[in-house]
Amino acid sequence: MGCESQNQKIVLNEIKNSSEAGFHSVNGLMFKNNQPYTGYIFSFYAQTNDTLEVTGYYLGKEHGNWRKYSVNGTKTESRFFVNGFKEGELKAWWPDGRKKLHYHFQNNEYEGNYKEWNYQGQLTLNLNYHKGYEEGVEQMFYDDGKVRANYIIKNGRRFGLLGTKNCTNVSDSIFKN
Repeated sequence: MGCESQNQKIVLNEIKNSSEAGFHSVNGLMFKNNQPYTGYIFSFYAQTNDTLEVTGYYLGKEHGNWRKYSVNGTKTESRFFVNGFKEGELKAWWPDGRKKLHYHFQNNEYEGNYKEWNYQGQLTLNLNYHKGYEEGVEQMFYDDGKVRANYIIKNGRRFGLLGTKNCTNVSDSIFKN
């Protein structure tokens, strides 16, 4: 066992259509004919038979590159799993191809920069994580680009403009005279 088994590359080469009989999920594990499934599963749009989603599994757990597509065939989401855990980047796009979100995962936890954009392409969230917890500069914006919150989290404490209170922007209520 030892180090050799940890460095073993897992190859998923069986490909199945999700509409085939025998697939079912129990507590987050995928089974085919009551056995943990290893391979890729494709899901298709009923009206066009175009690819909706591609998901990889290893011994029933999500594994490998997971992809989702719009009806017109453009990629709308991409993420990666290692033996059931989120790992690496999660990217998503609006139907026209513009960025929607970009997160990073390590050991199934948020790690690093986390961004979201609205449909118009305006940045609405710019957060930072360390081991699943917010840490560092945290920024939130309204759809028009105005600052909603802008603070720093250091050692679990927040410093700066924390956002709204009673549906009023805190900076607006502070500077109102």
